[in-house]
Amino acid sequence: MAKQGETPVPSIADPGAAARAKAERLEREKEQLLFDIAAATTDDIRAQVGYVLSHYPEARCSDLRLAQLVWETFYPEYIEDGFVRLDDMKHLPRQVTITRTRAIIQNDYGLFQASAEVAARRRALRDEAKEQVLADKPGPPVLSIWADESSKTQGRFLVIGSVWGLDVARMWRVVRELQEWKREQGITGEFKFSELTTGRLARAQAFVKKAMEYSALISLKACVLDTLAAPGLKGEERLYRLYYELAVSGLEHEIGVGRVVLPRWLHFVKDADAGPDALRLPELERRLKVACQTYFKDSVRVDSVITGRSDQSPLLQLADLFAGSVARRFNTAGETGNAKDAFAAFFETVAGFDFVQSEESPDDDFVYVRHLGGPAAVVTEPQLGVLTEVTDEPGVLGLPGF
Repeated sequence: MAKQGETPVPSIADPGAAARAKAERLEREKEQLLFDIAAATTDDIRAQVGYVLSHYPEARCSDLRLAQLVWETFYPEYIEDGFVRLDDMKHLPRQVTITRTRAIIQNDYGLFQASAEVAARRRALRDEAKEQVLADKPGPPVLSIWADESSKTQGRFLVIGSVWGLDVARMWRVVRELQEWKREQGITGEFKFSELTTGRLARAQAFVKKAMEYSALISLKACVLDTLAAPGLKGEERLYRLYYELAVSGLEHEIGVGRVVLPRWLHFVKDADAGPDALRLPELERRLKVACQTYFKDSVRVDSVITGRSDQSPLLQLADLFAGSVARRFNTAGETGNAKDAFAAFFETVAGFDFVQSEESPDDDFVYVRHLGGPAAVVTEPQLGVLTEVTDEPGVLGLPGF
């Protein structure tokens, strides 16, 4: 019998116990890897390989391309004009290690699968070195979104706030810098708008200022829904429709201002909400895939829609602070007097415009707030991107079910 605190050893009399223990271990490892990818935490080779596989679909079918992307993304200091010095090779993870890690992620975790054709060839190949002949051309760049909601259960205006990463090859460095800054400041918890107090205000403002140093790599976008303008939408359905609208209208904005050039892969991370996510997240992914195929003429392809833990992701924390600030400005009618009001006013100063009165600064495209409906009246005329009451008719984007 195992002592208290020890992991029970599977009994020989129960041959299925070992299999169950292995399955549980793999599930834990899979879950942690997904959280690491969502948080852009890449401290070990498994997280690095998972990060590349999740963001670069072409790497799933070619171990040569996978190794190249791991080296170029996480070890660029050892690469010069596409070459690595012999003395520097000891600093790079070996290709066989990368390949074995890829095999675990794809075969044991069931994540980021190769195409059926490549998977079949891999099963048939005895020598993995032959897979190098499958090297593909680089695919389109990836656009990553980290999103969170505010005023989900109270307030007239429902808000989704998000951080958009424009260069996936450098976003992990942004995450590392923000994590390091928090450690230097002695901040061990996460930033949440709902927990802002006078004592926490200065540090939260400093965190946003630090994030603003990377405005060339990120942008902030929010969708605000006047719930009176969509009386037919209720509860989680309304919330997930708004996530959909954030992705579509946000892409329109990025393309319109010239920050994003198509084609692009889309990688979407939502702050975890265990109950509704299990049911709604697959549907959100399906709808986004249909939207991108139809609305953007296959120039935008949805790669993955996953959840992340905000306590592990500074980008989800930034999305939470942004969403909370926008919601505060809309739902308090300009009232002031506490830390949350002060922080919302601070965020407007950073953005350079009034969130309620405008959608973006006339001088900068870094922050964008999409108004759906309006603070004064219910929408009566459908407008591009505006959510209206759910019907069986094609919606304002011309898509089935919207």
